[in-house]
Amino acid sequence: MRPVTRLRVEPRLEVRPATLQDVGALESFIAAYTSDGTLLPRTRANLLHHVRDFRVAFDGDLLVGCGALQVVSTRLAEVRSVAVHPEWRGGGIGSRIVEELLRDAHDLGLGRVFCLTRRQSFFARLGFVTIPKESFPHKIWNDCRLCPRQACCDEIAMERLPAYRSGSESEAPA
Repeated sequence: MRPVTRLRVEPRLEVRPATLQDVGALESFIAAYTSDGTLLPRTRANLLHHVRDFRVAFDGDLLVGCGALQVVSTRLAEVRSVAVHPEWRGGGIGSRIVEELLRDAHDLGLGRVFCLTRRQSFFARLGFVTIPKESFPHKIWNDCRLCPRQACCDEIAMERLPAYRSGSESEAPA
């Protein structure tokens, strides 16, 4: 008898703007990443209010990644709530989500995009550089004061370099 060779089935990955029908899946997905500190908790009410900020990645019916772009002012937005299911990490899903969020920021005419993260190397590969957290006093007042990790925050503030473009338009800074 010949050995059975399994064919690797490529995922049916779709990255798209979130809809109201995704809120339940987003709520569960984000909750799964709050205990280890990857993501901050978000209530259903918060997700309903910010659903238009989210990009989601689905493999068929399974949510495998998400991220949001929250507008802070007419010139500034924050990339937040970026996570990828462990079994799908390393395949570019997180990068694809963030690049779509950056395109959204560009389309809105936003000149600056920042994030607070514990995954510095991931964002550095996408053209973000480390900056002082104090650069964002509005963030600290609005969100950080409510954070359960406020007293022992280990997140790093990073900002996207305005001159950086993905693809062949230009190269990432050295």
